Amino acid sequence: MAGLIPTERMVDAMRQRVLREGGGEILVSRLEGSMQQADLSAPTNAGGLGRRRHFRRRVAEGWPDNFLPIVPASRWLRISPPAVMHAEVFQLAACAWRCWYCFVPFPLLAGDERKGRWASAAELVDLYAAVEDRPPILDLSGGSPDLAPEWVAWTMDAVEARGIGKSTYLWSDDNLSSDHLLRPDGSTLLRRMERYGAGYGKVCCLKGFDAESFSFNTQAEPDGFERQLRILVGYSRTDLDLYLYVTLTSPRTTGDDGRVRELVARLADIRSDLPRRTVPLLVTEFSAMRSRIDAVRRDAMENQWRLVEAWTDAVSSLEGGPE
Repeated sequence: MAGLIPTERMVDAMRQRVLREGGGEILVSRLEGSMQQADLSAPTNAGGLGRRRHFRRRVAEGWPDNFLPIVPASRWLRISPPAVMHAEVFQLAACAWRCWYCFVPFPLLAGDERKGRWASAAELVDLYAAVEDRPPILDLSGGSPDLAPEWVAWTMDAVEARGIGKSTYLWSDDNLSSDHLLRPDGSTLLRRMERYGAGYGKVCCLKGFDAESFSFNTQAEPDGFERQLRILVGYSRTDLDLYLYVTLTSPRTTGDDGRVRELVARLADIRSDLPRRTVPLLVTEFSAMRSRIDAVRRDAMENQWRLVEAWTDAVSSLEGGPE
């Protein structure tokens, strides 16, 4: 389809821009002085490359609570799950898609060296360890870290080398855009991640509930939705501690609530516990994305409230209910 992002080609192009595999470096966004800085609740840190994020279980009145990553992090850290947990975030400087609701300015998603800095995982872990009142969660975000899964494995090595593994929960985002980790040449990386155990959680983000909503949200070709699910099938067969986000933003269409229920059923077919490991994300306004909101997208933001009811009902009807 004309004008839509071809996911596979974009993944390959963006990966080349943010990974120096031989040198063990990745390109991370420089947040200090960026447009994103206006939305941050605390000043940037770690030499302008990092930021502090507040994960809150309570989202909004009438919206399902978000237990990620608070519950798995608390389990690893052997604490009672609090209402709020802090994380240190570094952002990979590229993404294959351009989700209209993304809180990251698009220039920070293009693999542009002028907007970022090359760094090794060890350097970033050192910066994290030096942060005042170091948060217990280290969040590898983006952008789309699945473009360079090496970053996750290298970070695991660096955390262990620094001796902070027991006091650090490692969390990484995955847009289900790249299958690099599931390819034969990614097997060594995958085994390394699996060996790390419960101190690491991978959260994948489904960018809609069907091909149409996926394309609407990502500006990518609609076949990317089935690609997301194929990659998810692969991950579900590993020993990774796997979780999901889903965005339910879509213009109101006939039968859309039924298609949301169909997605819940498909996730349960992939692995029975996946629906209970999935959190619907509430899309709200940020400075970086406000100019992207037109009348149709505004309608989609309203419609997500109706669709989350369908999601919650479908998950509740499964044996065991939501987590």
